[in-house]
Amino acid sequence: MKVRILGKDGPKVTELNRRKAIRECCLNCSGWEPSEVRDCAFTDCHLYPYRMGTGKQNAKARNKAIRKYCLWCCCGQRKEVQLCPSKSCPLHVYRLGAVDRSSEWPESSKKAHIEPDFETETNSKTDWTFEPQSGLYMNQK
Repeated sequence: MKVRILGKDGPKVTELNRRKAIRECCLNCSGWEPSEVRDCAFTDCHLYPYRMGTGKQNAKARNKAIRKYCLWCCCGQRKEVQLCPSKSCPLHVYRLGAVDRSSEWPESSKKAHIEPDFETETNSKTDWTFEPQSGLYMNQK
């Protein structure tokens, strides 16, 4: 599932599954230092056993760990987990156990950017508007 998350150099769109989402969350927590993730001192973190993103992992236990981490992040408030506004968090789409497709990156953003045809008509600045969700400029005509 393609989602937009916070990366080392700012927002990025990436393909995530639960394993990769945990790894991204741990990298974010450690300041994007892989060695810090490997040597993590927070052994009581629910994501600790899954931080490296490799090896055999129990999928159900991994899903429970994500839910527990989100509950911890929202100070034990289940309703706050449901209402979580942090869409740039890699775990956001998995916070409810089932995948929340509302945060999925739209398919329309995969299309190539449409360039204006300057040979047939002249476009003024007002003909184009920026769509923040897709990150593209759209022609209003």
